[in-house]
Amino acid sequence: MMDSAIWIADRRTVDAENPWPGLLSFGEADEAYFRGRDREAEALGRMVTRGRMTVLFGLSGLGKSSLLQAGLFPRLRRDNVLPVYVRLDYSAARAGLVSQITDAIAVQAAAAGVEAPEARRGEGLWEYLHRRGSDLWSPRNRPLLPLLVFDQFEEIFTLGRAHPGRADLMDALADLAEGRPPAALKARLDDHPEEAEGFAFGRHHYKLLLALREDYLPDLEVLRERISAVALNRLRLRRMDGSAALAVVRQGGELVSPEVAERVVRFVAKAQADDTPLAELQVEPALLSVVCRELNNQRLERGDAAITAGLLEGSAEQILSGFYERAVAEIRPAVRAFVEEELLVEGYRDSVALEKALGVPGVDRQALDQLVDRRLVRIDPRDGVERLELTHDLLTDVIAASRDRRRRREVVRRDLEARQEAEEREQQARRKLRRSRLYSALLAAAVILSLAAVFYATQKSRALERSTLKLELSQKTLKDVKERALESQQAFQAEADEAATTIAELKKALSEAISEREKREAALQELLDKVQKSPEVEQQLEEVEQAREDADLKARQIISIADKRLTAYSTVRKQSVLVNVVLDSVGKDKISVIKLVRTFTSLGLKESKELVDSAPITIMEAVSSKEAEGIQSRLEAAGAKVELEPVRIKK
Repeated sequence: MMDSAIWIADRRTVDAENPWPGLLSFGEADEAYFRGRDREAEALGRMVTRGRMTVLFGLSGLGKSSLLQAGLFPRLRRDNVLPVYVRLDYSAARAGLVSQITDAIAVQAAAAGVEAPEARRGEGLWEYLHRRGSDLWSPRNRPLLPLLVFDQFEEIFTLGRAHPGRADLMDALADLAEGRPPAALKARLDDHPEEAEGFAFGRHHYKLLLALREDYLPDLEVLRERISAVALNRLRLRRMDGSAALAVVRQGGELVSPEVAERVVRFVAKAQADDTPLAELQVEPALLSVVCRELNNQRLERGDAAITAGLLEGSAEQILSGFYERAVAEIRPAVRAFVEEELLVEGYRDSVALEKALGVPGVDRQALDQLVDRRLVRIDPRDGVERLELTHDLLTDVIAASRDRRRRREVVRRDLEARQEAEEREQQARRKLRRSRLYSALLAAAVILSLAAVFYATQKSRALERSTLKLELSQKTLKDVKERALESQQAFQAEADEAATTIAELKKALSEAISEREKREAALQELLDKVQKSPEVEQQLEEVEQAREDADLKARQIISIADKRLTAYSTVRKQSVLVNVVLDSVGKDKISVIKLVRTFTSLGLKESKELVDSAPITIMEAVSSKEAEGIQSRLEAAGAKVELEPVRIKK
């Protein structure tokens, strides 16, 4: 793991082929590529030399961190000053805020080959810097002046506002800035005055520098009662003018021509006219660096030798958005969600321990390394712990907008899934209802047909039985006729049982009965020819024949009456049935369908449109079949597809 001092001093952000860092800050090793801030670096160096505490403030995106590391630090090192870069970690798992400062001194002094005294157990920051014999010595055996540089100090008012060590840190900074011993040390020296000889009370061999965003100056002003120096030695970092911005672009050398470089500056400054003097333009350095790096990336992808004017398209916001989208391209959704949800807190950048980030499902080191390579995030070692954070505040609005769009898409997706699930349940219920109604109708029809068949078979059987009895009473000699009549009776009874199940079997049984009757008549006629034609016998036979014909006529009348009643019942049932009107699909003429739905339902235009957009859907419930058929015909004439579903009536 790389420690903080080496990372800050030796890390290279740019090179000859990529002279613009984008949203990353210039490092101290990038001094040769840092352009456009010479005046500010010299002014800041003079202020550091003049006062014990210096405040550097400016809007986000103006390059405060780059000015410190690539502009100020190299100058101060040449003047025997040891810059100690401090970026406090406010996570609960880290050491106290004051101890982080002494740790940073030790780590960065060791990285620079500087001999520094070791902090004693329980020793405060004021005691450490005022202890006799606590000087720092360079490798060339020269005393060094430590400059404690607190970058992004506004985090003490945001991420650190609830930190338990915040009050101790403020007390320590106030004591150092004002040159006064801490109250706890005074009390201890009152009890042990002999220890006072170990401190140089009148020698304040150190400097303090606070760098923060301009919008947090009111929070800093609150500290004036405790730290008066915060209002005495300040430098406000402003936007670059066009001339300084041109120097930034031109540091690319042959990568960009003077004409194209000026067009880039005017593009970033949103200049409305080409004749506006460069000195009057206002340019944000971070945005300029992003634009230059994105243009250079496009140049490298195309294999061009230089950046051309044709690459300047869109707006600065689009370039930032494009930068973010390219950075997360082909990255798993879980990683993108982690960036948008965990590295932003209430609109501010936040940092997450790398170890914790790797414990998030779907996030792995390979994906994070890709984001680091694409300059979207950086891994910042602090106090021996690697922390992950966004490279710049300029990205917060772009990422927050992307996060909000993703959240809205997720809400829409969940709503759509819920609606689809509800529609699927409704369709299943409809299918079950249809099957239930079909089964009920079939069962009712089968019951009616079975009752009719049984009735017919019973009546037929009774008629045959009466005919047989008359034949038995008329003449004993017709024993064979009686036996065949009994057989016929049994056959008809079997036919009646079969008719109870289906009408087809009833018709078949009836056909067989008629055939059997014809055979029986033929046999009877044959027997009659053999019997003497006595008047009594003939008269009895005529009575039997007349009884048979009467039975047949009565059976036909009963069947006719049953058919008429069944037909009348079906007609009445059809006329009184209630149905639901279901719009299955809209068709091409959506507007006409919406108008018709509005007419039928009496809904407003918006509600009618939402109803049509939700097809398939029931638009009218429990209407008469005649009215429903009229609605169906008019909607289908407009191109829609409509189904009529009978309403199941609960008994």
